[in-house]
Amino acid sequence: MAITPLYTAAELDTLIAAYKQAEISLASGVAEYTLDMGGSRRTVRKRDLAEVRQALQYYQSQRVQLAAGSGPQVLVGRPVR
Repeated sequence: MAITPLYTAAELDTLIAAYKQAEISLASGVAEYTLDMGGSRRTVRKRDLAEVRQALQYYQSQRVQLAAGSGPQVLVGRPVR
């Protein structure tokens, strides 16, 4: 039985782009920014910048996991000594 991913690549790209624009706007000095993600809207403020960055990291990790596939990941090679 295959596990269906929570997000598609297109959805993750949309979320990452929206949160990335919010981070850029808030970091450049805008007091608040409204995230418009299709059916939902969310207003983030300057104090929410850490939360925006955490969401970006989460969605990026989901994107990497989707690209890499499920299951254990193996790195081939010698360990660094």
